[in-house]
Amino acid sequence: MRIADLKIYQKFLSRNKLYTLVSVVGFSVSLTFVILLGIYVKQELSVDSFHEKKDRIFLMAHDTSTSFGNPVADFVKDKCPEVEAYARIHFTPVILGEKGGAKIKADALFADPSFFSIFSFKLLEGDPSQVLVPLKSVVVTKSFANKMFADKNPIGAHLIINNTEHTITGIMEDIPQNTQIHKADFIVNYKSITMIWGGDWILDRSDNFGFTMYFLEKEGSNLPAKTSMLLELFKKEFWYYKDGFTNDLKFIPLEDAYFQIDQSYSSIRTNSKTLISVYMGIVILILVIALLNYINLTIAQAGFRGKEAAMKKLLGCSRKSLILQLLVESFLMTSFTFILGLFMAFLLEPSFNGLLNTSLHLSSQFTPSLIGVAILFVLSISIVAGLIPALIISGFNPIEIVKGSFSRKVKAKYSKGLIIFQYIVTIALLICSFFIKQQSDFLVNYDQGFNRDGVFVMDNVLDSAQLEGFKDKLQSISGVELVSYSRGTPATGSNNYSFEVDGVQFSFQELVVDSTFFKIFDIKISPTGIEPTNETYWVNQTAYNALHPDSISFLANFGHNEYKQIAGIVNDFNFKSLREPIGLMRIQNLPHGHLPWNIIVKIAKGADLYKTADKIKDTYSQYNGGEFFESQFVDDVVQNAYEKEKKTSQIISAFTILTIVIMVMGVFAMSLYLIRQKEKEIGIRKVNGATEGEILRMLNMDSFIRVLIAFVFACPIAYYAMSRWLEGFAYKIELNWWVFVVAGLVVLILSLLSVSWQSLKAARANPVDSIKGE
Repeated sequence: MRIADLKIYQKFLSRNKLYTLVSVVGFSVSLTFVILLGIYVKQELSVDSFHEKKDRIFLMAHDTSTSFGNPVADFVKDKCPEVEAYARIHFTPVILGEKGGAKIKADALFADPSFFSIFSFKLLEGDPSQVLVPLKSVVVTKSFANKMFADKNPIGAHLIINNTEHTITGIMEDIPQNTQIHKADFIVNYKSITMIWGGDWILDRSDNFGFTMYFLEKEGSNLPAKTSMLLELFKKEFWYYKDGFTNDLKFIPLEDAYFQIDQSYSSIRTNSKTLISVYMGIVILILVIALLNYINLTIAQAGFRGKEAAMKKLLGCSRKSLILQLLVESFLMTSFTFILGLFMAFLLEPSFNGLLNTSLHLSSQFTPSLIGVAILFVLSISIVAGLIPALIISGFNPIEIVKGSFSRKVKAKYSKGLIIFQYIVTIALLICSFFIKQQSDFLVNYDQGFNRDGVFVMDNVLDSAQLEGFKDKLQSISGVELVSYSRGTPATGSNNYSFEVDGVQFSFQELVVDSTFFKIFDIKISPTGIEPTNETYWVNQTAYNALHPDSISFLANFGHNEYKQIAGIVNDFNFKSLREPIGLMRIQNLPHGHLPWNIIVKIAKGADLYKTADKIKDTYSQYNGGEFFESQFVDDVVQNAYEKEKKTSQIISAFTILTIVIMVMGVFAMSLYLIRQKEKEIGIRKVNGATEGEILRMLNMDSFIRVLIAFVFACPIAYYAMSRWLEGFAYKIELNWWVFVVAGLVVLILSLLSVSWQSLKAARANPVDSIKGE
């Protein structure tokens, strides 16, 4: 491309400021989304691909859960010679600091000594096969070491974890984002989980199915082929299988586990393959819409570039040279907007990380191979964006252009089709974003059958001697209405008890509470006439219907020859996610002297919630000698439970807004182009007496018809997509017809507004100017 051609292109851009602004802004903002979402999708699809032995590592699971009892790992290794090694893991927050001293919270990953031999997490100091062998050994991450020990070498230093002394034996690189293993501050020798559960029994008993285990297959063997044999043995050895709660067992390849496991029942990080596919589809749609918009904008300026092309043709320039020149211009525009989009991506990275709960680290993503891919990407989209306008503009007849009659020869059917496609995408996205936002709000605000307003929950770190006096202490605080002790709450979780009665499997959640608990959560009891004692249960209506207790004595079989009287029936309330129906619940008295897990405080209506909560926490800290404890409002727990849906709503809404903006710009460009095609027709109509209103109706009718066609196609697409998405919720909104209508009207109004300015300008133009060249 010659310097003179560059100067002509620069002059064209400076004279057509609106075209330049819309092209640069539209393309660069679109590419910002493409870069951020594209790298996120790449990162998610490459989870755990960096492990050297990844092809031989399997996660053991049943159904969509990874929970097993600790002895199961040894059992599998003993029965399967194909197993070279195994690593059990358990992720949990812990408290650091000496008893009575300052405490901080940290994230710990408990793992077997084989952890660093199986996985390829990089050790900076220490032998992978030895660092976790000593009891109470700890491998700290680089960032944690820098935070806690500054410039000192932490090897050999001590960490007080949950009031137990551990020794640092190694330093590792931080756990990266692209792995299913949770980011932890340090890795702890697995046997230290006994300090959390209060005894060695947690390692020896298989009845607590709460632990995750990976198996390393010996080279040349086939561990998954042993699944059937192990399943038959499990049915004889382990209660969860013996009692028929599952008939499933599988070994999932490491790289597949991230997308096959349900996070609700796992201690590893997981994601939805469907959601990643949606994001990938969004990336493609954004790119396609941005390209269509750029093509339409460029074609809309064909009149200006056509005269330039005609002059060059008359001076002997070939069509091939013209096409090459226009493609180079497209490459320059695409390169500039890509660089601008990359700059904006860096600016938006923190917000994007928060929105998708990820960490992109854009600066470290651009490896030589990815830079090469980026260059090919820019080259490819510049060709796609520039080829159609180049072919059209270079194909103009120079004689007709000089005469001013070229507009009659240029057909715009393909451009109309592209605009209709943009309308379809925009209407479908608008409908989906409305419904996703409605479902998100519905989940957060749904009446779950218990009170959650002003309810503050704290972990109990007091002994039984302190508890009675502490309740009086709390009730003396202004704004505190009620105080309760319990093991579990409807929002924060409870114990699970599973059993079989007459061949039927039951899985109960159990709360152990005092009498004030019912008042705080406003749970209604229908008495059966049985006096409540430590040996009776209250059950929810769903459990009562399932158990069919004797109607006279209200005696029910709770399995394992445990017959208990039912003292009352409580109203059904949602103690699970609203993605699932209400389950079976039983509630028992908290016996005097038994330690509760939770301290629950009801703050009076009208009191300042956060100031009162601060007073409660200060009082608690003074009373317990500064011991660390967790605290939260029940309403916040419920809100956080649906964070995924809220973030999905936000990302879809942001994409919808971007699509609408691009659509308006595209429609504006199209209106400019089509109105130029109709200049002669408008002039003739005005000469024959047509009014401005009639001209406006004629021009706007095209937009109305295109939106109507798009609406007919977009509605079933959006309906199908939302119906499938809502299948994942037990409680969900209705797909109301008015949302479809509103989305169509919004797009129609925006379309007409973007067209009307050009239409009005054309309707008021002097008809003589339109037909003087004829």
